[in-house]
Amino acid sequence: MPKVEIKNQKIFVGKKEIPLISGEVHYWRLNPHCWREILCSVRKMGLEIISTYVPWDFHEYKRGHFDFTGKTDEARNLKAFLDLTRKEGFWLIIRPGPYIYSEWPHDGVPGYAHKYHRLHPRFLSYAEEYSKQVSKIFIPYLASRKNGHILMLQADNEIDPWPDTFGHQYGLSKKPGLFQNFMRNLYHGDLSALNKSWGTNYTSFREASPFIAAMFPNEKAFPLEGDKELKHHLDYFKFKHEYSQEVAKKSIRMYRNLGVDIPIYLNVYPFFYAHDWVAFQQVADGIGLDIYPSNEFKEDEFEHRKFCDKIRYLSSVSKLPFIAEFQSGIWHGRHYETGVFTPNHYRMTCLSAFLAGIKGWNWYMLVNRDNWYMSPINEWGRVRGELYDVFKQIVSVFRQLKPASLKKLTEIGVTFNPFQYAARTLMHNNSILVALYQGDVNYDMCDPRRKLPGKKVLFYSGNQWLEKSAHQNLRTYVEEGGTLVAFRSFPRKDDDFKPYQVVGFEEPERTLFEFKRQFTLTFGKNTTPITVISSVYVFRAEGCEKIQADLGTYGKQTVGYIKKIGKGKIIHLGVEPTPDLVFGILSYLKIPLASYSVTQNVKTALFSRSRRYFLVVVNNGNEDKSAAIYLPALAKIKKKMIVRDLMNGEKRIYSKEDLHSLNIHVARKDGRLLELMPFRG
Repeated sequence: MPKVEIKNQKIFVGKKEIPLISGEVHYWRLNPHCWREILCSVRKMGLEIISTYVPWDFHEYKRGHFDFTGKTDEARNLKAFLDLTRKEGFWLIIRPGPYIYSEWPHDGVPGYAHKYHRLHPRFLSYAEEYSKQVSKIFIPYLASRKNGHILMLQADNEIDPWPDTFGHQYGLSKKPGLFQNFMRNLYHGDLSALNKSWGTNYTSFREASPFIAAMFPNEKAFPLEGDKELKHHLDYFKFKHEYSQEVAKKSIRMYRNLGVDIPIYLNVYPFFYAHDWVAFQQVADGIGLDIYPSNEFKEDEFEHRKFCDKIRYLSSVSKLPFIAEFQSGIWHGRHYETGVFTPNHYRMTCLSAFLAGIKGWNWYMLVNRDNWYMSPINEWGRVRGELYDVFKQIVSVFRQLKPASLKKLTEIGVTFNPFQYAARTLMHNNSILVALYQGDVNYDMCDPRRKLPGKKVLFYSGNQWLEKSAHQNLRTYVEEGGTLVAFRSFPRKDDDFKPYQVVGFEEPERTLFEFKRQFTLTFGKNTTPITVISSVYVFRAEGCEKIQADLGTYGKQTVGYIKKIGKGKIIHLGVEPTPDLVFGILSYLKIPLASYSVTQNVKTALFSRSRRYFLVVVNNGNEDKSAAIYLPALAKIKKKMIVRDLMNGEKRIYSKEDLHSLNIHVARKDGRLLELMPFRG
């Protein structure tokens, strides 16, 4: 029988690679007489994989009585749907829960089970019985079986402790429970250590309760006023992460014990307050992201960058970086906020995902259903022309691009510590990420808690506290030859908020200027002065190469330094980063960008496969652009190249001189995808 496995960020059935692009089709919410016509429209779009939830609450029509063959309602005929999709030649991703959410009462779980949280013994018992029943139906269809077509299984759904619903069962109210047990384990039974850390005077772990600070703008809650309150706050998030990981372990183990031998993945929110993605990947075969951007990324000025950064981070930690739920249409209620999604919106979101390095996705929902609108295919299998044509175009581009086989061309990394974002101690609009985005600097995200990749330069984007192991990972990266760059925010404390310095950063001697002011600085020999607007840290920098600035009446001051450590070095600047400053650092280090645009709001990324290059261009501006795009990575190419637009098939031959700079038209809130290949004429 064929083995189904994930290798090199790809999924294989035997030796056959299956391109991971799919769409969600909920059989039980559609008229079974329309299933075939719906699948026909899916096929004509070019898709070969579909995904579906299996709703526990619907199939257990009476407590203890299950229907998966349509005896009580033909829409419950999961077996017939599996037979039909196999006959029609589709691969399938199955998502049997126990939870599915999906705008279904009790989130897809029967009311009697929904009373208990996911680790409650009663819930686990109920869920195991359901899983046994549903597994009997779908296991014969696993792709590891003869003529099977189920590629992957999702364990549970967006695992979330839901403290607002189940907090009283965890010990977040009066009666102690899981939370207190977790804190006892976290502090190794040492109550005095917990009291010292939190600034409390408990006489028993049973008294421990969480400190929950404000999570969202304009939300009223306790502010974080000191290190002890912050530590108290962070320990609460550790509890939530631990809870979710334990649910994931049990769910995956349950399906493995029932005979599931295909890859099992977990889906995660596009934020970090409930999931530690690294911990999830340790227990699953892969993790996929659920993400629903606003129409044309209009939520705020940072949304497009945040979207790309989440995919960059996913690509760094998942063995199969794909979007498990990629916006296609919208759920009831949210449609009042989003308005009508435009065709260019979908092109832009997909091209932005390519730009960030995604390997595949599942459109949710590909087909309309109750409580869901504006999908490219409606409930009867008829297509919504202006959207359907765009989706069909994107599928064609995906198959030509083969994103799982591409190499992103960048030597630049940026640290990203999700725990700092989870607890709202670091915001997504932090200055280094903004500077990189504004300058169209493409990069990979790197979690400092893990072994860091061998990028030539690594920008530090976190705040001042960091786990001790992450401090050591940064030190090792530098010692082995990397260059670590930090600005005013640099790692100087451990996760107990005590001074901790192993990387080699120097504490500033003093801070100048109450407000930001403009000045110029230079570093390295024969470098162009760079204009900066910032308040300033001043350093002693003894034994280091000094970076100095003329601060007028304050005289020449050392505002940064370059320190050699092992085979590498750190560059530390006591000013706020800007695009010009980033470019100056990269120029000093002789690290060219693979591609970049000097046109405002136009973002680029360059990929390669064999002797071919693929240029992704996205215009996040509100007007059409004639974009100037530079391709330093192609500077050594000596022959003409054919540039083909994968969106419309147009071709043009460019000389080697023309390749250094391209001028292309990009429509507002849209994008282009170009293939560059050797001309053999």
